[in-house]
Amino acid sequence: MKPQDYYATLDAMGLAREPDFRLWVRQPTLARNQFWESFKALYPTQQAIVEEARLLVSGLDATWTDIPEPEVQASFQRLRQKQLDQQPKSWQVWFGPVLFRYAAAVAVLLLAGLGWWYTNRAAPSITYQTAYGEIRTVTLPDGSVVTLNANSRLEVAADWQTVGRREVLLKGEAFFDVTKKPLSSGDRMPFVVHTGAADVVVLGTRFNVNTRRSRMQVVLQEGKVRVYLGRQPDLMLQPGDLVETTEGQPAIRRTRVDADRYVAWRDNLLVMDDEPLQEIFQRMQDQYGLTVSTADQRLLTERFSGTVPADKPNLLLRLIAETFRLRINQEKNQIVLSN
Repeated sequence: MKPQDYYATLDAMGLAREPDFRLWVRQPTLARNQFWESFKALYPTQQAIVEEARLLVSGLDATWTDIPEPEVQASFQRLRQKQLDQQPKSWQVWFGPVLFRYAAAVAVLLLAGLGWWYTNRAAPSITYQTAYGEIRTVTLPDGSVVTLNANSRLEVAADWQTVGRREVLLKGEAFFDVTKKPLSSGDRMPFVVHTGAADVVVLGTRFNVNTRRSRMQVVLQEGKVRVYLGRQPDLMLQPGDLVETTEGQPAIRRTRVDADRYVAWRDNLLVMDDEPLQEIFQRMQDQYGLTVSTADQRLLTERFSGTVPADKPNLLLRLIAETFRLRINQEKNQIVLSN
């Protein structure tokens, strides 16, 4: 056992990752019970965290182990927002200032990519798709690794390795760990993620893209990011920055976030930090196909914090119901919460 003051510094997720804590939850003994009961008495403010961590461990497989994040070299990431013309299959593209050695190659890539995805959709492609509640990791031909969140779809051109460009089309949410691939000129081959609302152009970095509900959101975990916003000034992002835009609206939201919280789903965790219940219910519909409703519209503005296994949506519902003293009425995928 580690010292009790060490455990007092952890949140619920960190506590649930501790081998000694997981052993106590799964195989309690008199000595272990005494240790953790003493801990709760010594640190009464940690009692809620202990109970949340217990629920978390109870919902996880006994074989859950920590996966260390691999060290990768950070590189520049570019994000450029495109706007649709009113005419079918006609597109306007604005580019920001040319600041990097490979900017010309990126411009050619984007123009070619738009034509590929939007005017030649009949061309052969390979599709990776996840069902509600499913998380899937795929390795692309260049060695890049993509983790698809639930209810997501990724399309890759069948001739990806021979056309000299790396492009994918994403609908839903995915985490990308992009490898650096050199061109014959010595430059690195850009990697383009088309989302419909914007394009994410990278050379090798780690980032999360979410395209649900006509919204495009990018969270950078490592590296530097230049975001091209059409006719608006471009932005340089640092790790921990979030940029979000909604299709058809000019407003851009930029804020500092805990990037690990946005990618925790890769470790089978849903992390909520003072999040409105309305957004949580939307996430449950997007990821699990569950429709949650309530007659009390004021409930939708209430906020909830907690961590639960991503494959246990019913556990999340129970925690919300216990927190706000609600009754759960469920019929298949339709859920009604009432006082």
